[in-house]
Amino acid sequence: MLPHDRVRALLRRHDAPFPGDAPADYDWAAAEERFGRLLDAARERFGPAARTERGQDVSYYGAVVVPAEDAGTEGPLEVRMSNYGPFVAAWTLVGPAPSREETPGAEVLDWLDGVCAALDCVHVPVELLQEEYDGVVDLYGDKAFAAFLETLDKDSPFFASSEGDEEEDEETVPLRWMDRYFAYV
Repeated sequence: MLPHDRVRALLRRHDAPFPGDAPADYDWAAAEERFGRLLDAARERFGPAARTERGQDVSYYGAVVVPAEDAGTEGPLEVRMSNYGPFVAAWTLVGPAPSREETPGAEVLDWLDGVCAALDCVHVPVELLQEEYDGVVDLYGDKAFAAFLETLDKDSPFFASSEGDEEEDEETVPLRWMDRYFAYV
């Protein structure tokens, strides 16, 4: 596995404004071939129960999902391949979401490092993907909205509360690098 600072540098190098779920010059044929090889490697290692999942409006090409009993993990193992850069990441699932506490064991991560070397891709550790996103892309319009708010006079009716509005005490969840490379756009 590459050192974390090198992987962070690669994430930043590939972090450029994007038009949607893939860069304009994305090589779909090469991605299909690489993803097929990723699936083949998973089936060779974990058995035929490894299956693929694809999403719509996502920043990743697809996911290979391996049942927990075949992967030797607490939950199903999911390996995603990003559309932005040569990145692959793996985690266990808790329901439909990646676990924040449990990572696949060393044996699975060593296997993934070998697969990534063969596929000419980069394994991104989950702990890096959980770091707060501080890149250039305005993933959900937050930066644009904040810039818009800065242009308004503080006495603007936009800031006035409506009758019946109640103060909500919502905790804001920061965007993570996972949101940039391996999530819905």
